[in-house]
Amino acid sequence: MQHVDSLSGATGTPVCNLSLSELLLHALVIELEAKHRYSELANMMAEIGNRKVSRIFSKMSSIEAKHARDIEEQIKGQKLPILTPSEYTWQGPEAPENTDSNRLFHLMTPCQALELALSNEKRAYEFYNDVVDDSTDERVREVAADFAVEEEQHVAWVEEWLAEEQPPE
Repeated sequence: MQHVDSLSGATGTPVCNLSLSELLLHALVIELEAKHRYSELANMMAEIGNRKVSRIFSKMSSIEAKHARDIEEQIKGQKLPILTPSEYTWQGPEAPENTDSNRLFHLMTPCQALELALSNEKRAYEFYNDVVDDSTDERVREVAADFAVEEEQHVAWVEEWLAEEQPPE
């Protein structure tokens, strides 16, 4: 597996070399950042009067918060590494489920908002799926597979919501 860009833009550790504690830390950061970003986006959309899109992002924030709580429960009592931003191993400048607020605009439709959320959830799924495919540590693969299943469910939910919003052909 190739090296992936980290948050700092420097070359990071290949995803397959993550220890279990590093994977759990990555997962927690992914979910917490997604929870906060979706909450920010919900507030931004509410402020500009786009209540429907605001509710979509609020729902996404709640889903991510639950996932973060589940991970926090899983890591209770474990000693986690302390990573600098350059030591995270996801592709791109931000965690996989983070939406760039520059991609939002006040006339955004629910479909456009859901397409952003869908892209985020797919990137998170791909991150965990890469770990499953490439890790040499069986336990890391098992935990990553569980996270991938969760993200796959998030993708399915967003796809369902998107289908509900799209006009019939």
